[in-house]
Amino acid sequence: DLKWETTAQTNIGLDLLMWNGRMSFTADAYLKKTSDVLLNVQLPSSLPITSIQTNAGSIENKGLDLNLSTVNTTGALKWNTDFNISFNKNKITDLKFTDVYYLGRIYSNNQDVVIMKKGLPLGAFFGYVSEGVNPETGDLMYKDVNNNGIFDPGDRTVIGNAQPDFVFGLTNNLSWRNFDLNFFFQGSVGNDVYNATRIDLEGMFDSKNQSVAVLKRWTTDNRNAEIPRAIGGGKVDNVRNSTRFIEDGTYARLKSITLSYNFSKSLLNRFRMGKFQVYATGQNLLTFTNYSGFDPEVNAFGRSATELGIDYGTYPQARTLIVGLNAEF
Repeated sequence: DLKWETTAQTNIGLDLLMWNGRMSFTADAYLKKTSDVLLNVQLPSSLPITSIQTNAGSIENKGLDLNLSTVNTTGALKWNTDFNISFNKNKITDLKFTDVYYLGRIYSNNQDVVIMKKGLPLGAFFGYVSEGVNPETGDLMYKDVNNNGIFDPGDRTVIGNAQPDFVFGLTNNLSWRNFDLNFFFQGSVGNDVYNATRIDLEGMFDSKNQSVAVLKRWTTDNRNAEIPRAIGGGKVDNVRNSTRFIEDGTYARLKSITLSYNFSKSLLNRFRMGKFQVYATGQNLLTFTNYSGFDPEVNAFGRSATELGIDYGTYPQARTLIVGLNAEF
């Protein structure tokens, strides 16, 4: 019964070319609606299979893409710049078979941290609102969201959004004599990351090694702590999915930089070569962020379109340095 997802998209664009081609600007506004979205629908536990993939929803994306390209200098020093920025708003417009999907299982506390519901964006985080550590007991306090006077699962609510306000990229290409320099910055602004790694490193509910952050935990001599007491025994009361582990994932990163030297044509002709270049490339050399984890640009669930922005023991992107040569005969 499966069928292809169907997408209808409307675009309005603007293209400008100015100053004899030294500056170009493009703007593209779009409205994109996708129906028959493929989702894994959860089935009752009494059945021999736990889920089935079927066409179960509709999604809307609308946004604006801007791109600016400039030729900054054309003399001995040649310098070109490309800058792009994208704004996108995502929303679930329909769900079939069930009104709510819970995804993104965090196995340390056996809870799902992602909610899919009509009207919400993909990547909405779901959990409790943390109100800090109770100075008397050392346990985490959670907000009574439904105002029924008790702490219960009905106090869970949307606590974050993995969708960024905008993403951007900046590329510069410079050339002087036989040297070429290229560097690329990219970034994301306004997205949340659910740092589930901290559940295991700051939870103190089992026998795992902990981070140095737990040295500042609640004790009878340190009642105004931001980290709850060590509870042990596998109890997860202080590590429920909550705003305690929601962090700002905004970052800017020097994604790549390459410096190369091209040997002169006279030397190449002498050795009957078409090209001889030596170069050095660095990747992920600099990252500017307030995120406390190893890497804000990660997701424990790979390229999943529904489970976004979850850092759960995820291996960070490597910082690499490559030196090489390129020879053509």
